[in-house]
Amino acid sequence: MWNEHFGIGVVEFMAAGIIPIAHNSGGPKLDIVVPGSGFLASTAEQYSDHMIRVLDMSEEELEEIRRRGREHVMETFSDETFRTIFIEKCVNELDMDLRWIEEFGGEEGDGDSLEEHD
Repeated sequence: MWNEHFGIGVVEFMAAGIIPIAHNSGGPKLDIVVPGSGFLASTAEQYSDHMIRVLDMSEEELEEIRRRGREHVMETFSDETFRTIFIEKCVNELDMDLRWIEEFGGEEGDGDSLEEHD
């Protein structure tokens, strides 16, 4: 898919051990397919070159790319990573709200809403 905003399909098949040959745009280019975990292509010639390269690889080379892909996906897109980042962002947002309340004197129940001051 061209210019896919994220690339969940690519993430899922990397997690399953399939070596990606994805379009060199969008999510796959930005943060999914990293060096050594698969291939990116923009033209039909690049796609065919990568396919031939994969077909010519030894079982050891294929397994190494599969391992790197699974490792990258599990480190970057796992539930644990999502939870950690989500909680960190929530805590940071709450901390900013608390600092705003301290700075501007708004208190719970005084009719002052944080949304009114954004």
